[in-house]
Amino acid sequence: MPYKENEIVDYLAGNGYELGGVVREGESKVQLKDKFLNTVRVAPKQILCSYGVTTGDLRREIADLNAKLDAAKAEVDCDFIWEIASETPGDKSFGDIAESYFGGREPLHLSVLARVLPEDVIHFQRVVGNAALVKVRTAEEAEDMRRLKQLRAEKAARRDRAAAWLAEALGHKGSEPFQIPNELEGFVKSIADYLLCGTNSDAVTLLANAAGRNPIRECALSVLKAVHRVPEGADEFLLSNGIHAGFSTAVLEATEALPEDFSREGRSLVENELIFSIDDEETREIDDAISCRREGEDYLVGVYIADPACYVNKDDVLDEAAADRPLSLYLPTTMVKMFPDRLSCDLASLRQGVERPCLAFNLRINKEGEILDWSITPAIVVVNRRLTYIEADEILENEQSELSIALNDLLMLADTMRKAREADGAVVLNRPEVRVRVKGDDVRVWLENQNTAAHRLVAEFMVQVNYAAAKYALHNEIPVIYRVQEPPSAPVCSVHEYEPFFFDQQVRHMKRTRLSTYPQPHFGLGLDLYIQVSSPLRRYADLVLHRQIQAHCLGNPCPYTQEELFAVLDKVDSTSSRNRALENQADTRWILEYLKRNFIGKPTGATVLRVEGSLVLAELDTYCVRGIVLSRDKPRPGEHIGVSIKEVHPDGARLVMQRL
Repeated sequence: MPYKENEIVDYLAGNGYELGGVVREGESKVQLKDKFLNTVRVAPKQILCSYGVTTGDLRREIADLNAKLDAAKAEVDCDFIWEIASETPGDKSFGDIAESYFGGREPLHLSVLARVLPEDVIHFQRVVGNAALVKVRTAEEAEDMRRLKQLRAEKAARRDRAAAWLAEALGHKGSEPFQIPNELEGFVKSIADYLLCGTNSDAVTLLANAAGRNPIRECALSVLKAVHRVPEGADEFLLSNGIHAGFSTAVLEATEALPEDFSREGRSLVENELIFSIDDEETREIDDAISCRREGEDYLVGVYIADPACYVNKDDVLDEAAADRPLSLYLPTTMVKMFPDRLSCDLASLRQGVERPCLAFNLRINKEGEILDWSITPAIVVVNRRLTYIEADEILENEQSELSIALNDLLMLADTMRKAREADGAVVLNRPEVRVRVKGDDVRVWLENQNTAAHRLVAEFMVQVNYAAAKYALHNEIPVIYRVQEPPSAPVCSVHEYEPFFFDQQVRHMKRTRLSTYPQPHFGLGLDLYIQVSSPLRRYADLVLHRQIQAHCLGNPCPYTQEELFAVLDKVDSTSSRNRALENQADTRWILEYLKRNFIGKPTGATVLRVEGSLVLAELDTYCVRGIVLSRDKPRPGEHIGVSIKEVHPDGARLVMQRL
């Protein structure tokens, strides 16, 4: 029907009805002024009825009509209307219902029914897009809606009780556990699942509301502490930073379902080689092993990299879990592995005396350290001997055997190859690694030399393996992501013997490594191209590129395109950097806790690193930890001074020394 200017109509606006005045009617829309005199446009089918043309003030007319509608709504008996209308359920017009209920089709009657009936969601339902209709539910539908409404009400009530209990739990100060009502046991479990495994649920929303501006994880941890439900041995630092030492049930079930054996297709057994691994004593994820024997004037070196890709497929549940925690963390209180133990420490680990799948890097090297020939093959390997770094160093020093000959040959080659890389511009930055272990209330801290013969040997051949993988990918046009490093901002020198000030000066000039889709030089390693595949049990990025190389070796299509690789590894790199920072924070916290317990007020030494105005930054002897120095005299950068530890704040990562 045509509409006239200033005609008042009732129209469907969103999920409700409003009154407005017609401005003009177009071809497909009617332009109106609403009760605030804002312009709106509606389709003709959105208009319910007309109240005629007004000659007075539009806003006053609308206000008066709304007052009449509000008064008339109280007279509508929805139950009675439904009893009659439900005899023939389905879509009905407000006009027909008004005719049978009011005895007429007055605009006021239509508008009242349009406002009241859809609010009775048990018996009626709004018909989307049509202002004149309402759906009348059947008796069965009404009963279903009644039950649903009751369930929603009960859920809302439980939610309110949970929120009230949560507020009380967060305010709990006593030493006794805060009591948990039986009905909230599931709620507390959801909080624990969120904190321990990252599982999301409605509990997280309540935690967010209760936490306010505080971190949600800290709020969740406070609740578990109040009810004494923090698992024994759990690391609060990890929990509050969202690092989950545990795995979900789905991941654990998938790991348990893995077969004991592996696919041997395309693999040959490495035979007649003395193969050994070298790792820290506590390491159980054995990523790599090595062999070496002489052939004429040359050396045949085999480097064997574990192959978890034999068990973990792209995008399966284990792969997704590893992508979420793309770096195994070695923390003072615990280890957070990329894969569950059955996979990372057993099935895929290059354990002594058992057959394991691997990617074998076969290198022919002359005594000048030049790689004359090399190949990469999927293989099966049996490690004959598992060595620690300490054991390998002792064998190198004191033993005469087939094993010691192999180790000494490898050491000679490694040192020669490293010197060649340094001649090409590589920078070696040696620094002792501070080891921290916490068991219960016992904190142990010690320095581990990373420049021993065994460490140099392993580190150099891992560099060579990654270099060989990069060359293989380039020669065979395999999509990979390269790791590159630009030249430093100023000339730098290698640091073979650690000295804090000199080391700090070199590191400050070095550029961060970055990802690249095409090969570019890696300045720090002195190589023209570089990727990482040597730790697929501990670094997800290595596993991804491991899949690419191995697929080509087996004659299969590469699982990732270049674009997929960059998307995956860019995200993984960011997460890995954050996790490494958390690892450093955890180490620093416990080193400072150790100093606080044992060295407050005791004299020791420190090396001044920087002097900026009144701020003096120095590195403490023995533990390589940095702090500020209070001094009446201004020391020189690089100067070694006597200090005593004045203040230590482990949680704030703050160390204050007093110059003696």
